[in-house]
Amino acid sequence: MLGHLHFAEAVLNSRPELASELDSQGFSPLHLASANGYTEMVKLLLSVNPDMCLAREEDGRTPLHLAVMKGRVDVIQELVHVNSEAAQYTLNKGETLLNLAVEHNRLKTTKLLVELGRDKDIVNIKDRDGNSVLHVAVSVKRIELSFLKHTQK
Repeated sequence: MLGHLHFAEAVLNSRPELASELDSQGFSPLHLASANGYTEMVKLLLSVNPDMCLAREEDGRTPLHLAVMKGRVDVIQELVHVNSEAAQYTLNKGETLLNLAVEHNRLKTTKLLVELGRDKDIVNIKDRDGNSVLHVAVSVKRIELSFLKHTQK
C-alpha cells in the first residue's frame, strides 16, 4: 500500500462518498483495508466516514469481523477505538468476535479481545447454539487458548 495512501487521500478529498461505496459482495473500502491489515488506510477511511465500521457485507460481517478473522491487531484496536459498538455486533448464529478469533486460531487477537472485553464478561457469552468461546476452542482443538478458563466466572 506504499504510495497508495496519498492517492487514496487525494481521491477521498475530492469524492468522500467513495469511502461508503460497496462492491457487488457488499464490501466497502474499509472492509478490504481491514482484512488486509492496512492500518493507515483504515485510519484514513474512518476519518472520512467513521460509521462504515458498522457496515455489514453480504455475509453479515463488519470490517472488525474481517480484521479479527485475519488477526489484524492494529486494525482491531483502531476500529474499536473509533466505535466500540462495532465490537458488540455478532454474526447470524450469534458468533462473537472472540468466537471468530478462536475459530481462526488468532491467539494475539483472542488475548486482545479478552482484555478489551474484560469488564463485559465476553468469555461467557454464548452463541445461539448455547456455545461459549471455550466450547468453540474445544471443538476446533485450540488447546493453546487454555488461558481463557481462568477468565471465566
